[in-house]
Amino acid sequence: MQLMKKLNLNTLTCILGLVSLLLIGACNEASKNDMKDANEDMKEANTHLKDAAVDMNDTAKARTRANWEDFKKESENQIALMENQLQDLNIKIGKAKQEEKARLQSSYDKTSAKLKEMKESLNQRNIEFEKNMDQMDESMKEKNESFKREFKHDMNELGESFSNLFKDNVK
Repeated sequence: MQLMKKLNLNTLTCILGLVSLLLIGACNEASKNDMKDANEDMKEANTHLKDAAVDMNDTAKARTRANWEDFKKESENQIALMENQLQDLNIKIGKAKQEEKARLQSSYDKTSAKLKEMKESLNQRNIEFEKNMDQMDESMKEKNESFKREFKHDMNELGESFSNLFKDNVK
């Protein structure tokens, strides 16, 4: 009888051990599934984050391109206006008195050369802008803004000297 109790106790212990192992296994399986789900959620979140970063980068590039195009168009318009004014000055040089012609022609030549230089500078910068658009970063943005400031400053100076040239001609 004691053997039976011992045997039943051993059997009961084995059964409890097996049930415990099954429960632990089931818990481990649930934990593995939870872990797998969490990893998938993390991958999906990373994908969304990367997509958002790409979208934000594309938006910034589009804004940078639009700003550059506005600047370029405005600058080209200023250059065209000055070229027209140069043509008018050339006509006035032809009508000017002999002593004025040399001074006006010298000013015309300097202004024309500076305007040509500005036009070439804008075209070169536009080529560089287009070439580097794919790798647009903060340093490129700063370089563009610096160019814009310098170009506008130079165009303003050229415009003032051009206005003064007309004023001198009127006297």
